[in-house]
Amino acid sequence: MLRFDKLLFNILFGIAIPLLCFILSWWTAFIFTDDIKIIKIAALSGLGVGIVISLLIKLISKPHIYELSVPVIILVYLFYNGVLFAMFMGIPVFHLILGITAGYYWAKYVIHHKEITNYKLEIRRISVFATLVTGIVCFFSASIALLSNSTPEDLKGMLRLPFDITIPLLIAFILTGGILMIVIQYLLVKITFRKTLSHNLKGLS
Repeated sequence: MLRFDKLLFNILFGIAIPLLCFILSWWTAFIFTDDIKIIKIAALSGLGVGIVISLLIKLISKPHIYELSVPVIILVYLFYNGVLFAMFMGIPVFHLILGITAGYYWAKYVIHHKEITNYKLEIRRISVFATLVTGIVCFFSASIALLSNSTPEDLKGMLRLPFDITIPLLIAFILTGGILMIVIQYLLVKITFRKTLSHNLKGLS
């Protein structure tokens, strides 16, 4: 296993639980109080608990990054999509990075599991899955954009357009952007998987 792969995926899978506990503790405290100090303490406590849980899992079960169950892998991928969605206020561009990462990881997963030999099927599976998630993200992003009255002005200011954006134009922009995102995601995942698989199989031969 390459040192880069080990570092990257250990970090991604390792911080998922601490980050989840941090977010849950933060928002749980936020529901019951508006005291910033208490919210911070709750969030940091959740982070600490998450780190302990993650370390215990690592020490006790010693999971291999390419031997995790598929449901766990899916949940982690969905979790990071949710985090990015919240961080960037529904702008789906950054989800392309997760798609590339998914394609790279799944190619390495397939190589590790030598009993998996139908590479075309695996390419199709991971490409469709990542694209479907991106499609769902685009749908929610579009819903938020259309429900917000300030979206046309925000978009006009962000792109520095010399004209006003009407609702039909906004819908056309959202549809075009969403379709483009979905197509790009599919191609990126597919290309990443193929390139990673091809490079590593040559190295193995």
